[in-house]
Amino acid sequence: MPRRLFLIVAAALALCAQAGAPQPSGENLPRLSTREFGELMTSLSEPEGYFDSDNFVSNEAAYLKILPALKRLGIRGGAYLGVGPDQNYSYMAEIKPELAFMVDIRRQNALQHLYYKALFQLSADRVEYLARLFGRRLPDQPSPAGAGIIDLLRLVDAAPRDSTFAAQKVSEACQTIRLWNLGLDSADYESIRYIAQAFMEGGPDLKFSSYNRAPRPHHPTYRQLLEETDLSGSRCSFLAQETRFQFVKELARENRIVPIVGDLGGRTALRRIAAELRRRGLRVECFYVSNVEFYLFGGSRWQSFVENIRALPWAGGGSLIRSYANMWHPHPAQIPGYYMTSLLQPVRSFLENESNGRDETYWDLVTRNYIAH
Repeated sequence: MPRRLFLIVAAALALCAQAGAPQPSGENLPRLSTREFGELMTSLSEPEGYFDSDNFVSNEAAYLKILPALKRLGIRGGAYLGVGPDQNYSYMAEIKPELAFMVDIRRQNALQHLYYKALFQLSADRVEYLARLFGRRLPDQPSPAGAGIIDLLRLVDAAPRDSTFAAQKVSEACQTIRLWNLGLDSADYESIRYIAQAFMEGGPDLKFSSYNRAPRPHHPTYRQLLEETDLSGSRCSFLAQETRFQFVKELARENRIVPIVGDLGGRTALRRIAAELRRRGLRVECFYVSNVEFYLFGGSRWQSFVENIRALPWAGGGSLIRSYANMWHPHPAQIPGYYMTSLLQPVRSFLENESNGRDETYWDLVTRNYIAH
């Protein structure tokens, strides 16, 4: 048998075995202890790499437009993987995974998720969470279950800055993280304070920015990201509805959102995560890769990325969420007024295309077998 045909057949057999082999469902996955959480964070991580942005918030305003497709395709439960900050929480609120791994090349991103975890633990509801995140004294009464995110952010806008209150809230978050005994050092806590300060100074109008470059006009503010809608016009970020917020808060409280320092094109972190998921009997329903593929495609780490995706235990309908920047060629699925286009692709299609050499260019990658809505 020719080598190319052998590789194609082997890849197809591996996919069939992965999707069809009976595995435990993980439906009764117990909460992780704080010790187990820390051990996973340490043992699955690899040395950090470099990316030219703090990436406090996303620059993908259209990130919620694919939620109806996720629902229609029945992508739910199981394991969730993602990169970047809290746009992941909105996907989690929709998919409701049993376990999530946040994998990012920057250690600062892992620390940002630890900071969010502390805010979740300390906050009873969205009002308290936003008060702590932005360092503003908001009304003491509990937020109505039906309060909209626009109204909540107006409360933030109306609240005066209070440096004493802000410093107290950051101190409380750091103290909460210290109690978890994760082995963080003084530089880590400086990074956490740096992250907290960015949200308190930028407020709801904080934007994504790259080092040595000011935010671009087309980058959305954090306010816009939180107020975004899906294709039906429903506001459904994790902070838009109290039920969504409470789900993510509970996931964090049970130590089921584990931040990992890892390179998607590396040879360590994702392979370790794959082994851990198999040990737990969990399959990956969704992997949000943002636009990381843009930086990997055609380079020395691309094949490693493909093999990492192949190594994960995928659910039968498991899918990738990616984003495409309409810089040179507008994507066929671009929504007018949105700089970034969010796309869904079944992982089976991605791996088959790679095995058959169909993705000759990055444009091929983002325009073959995609689902936009």
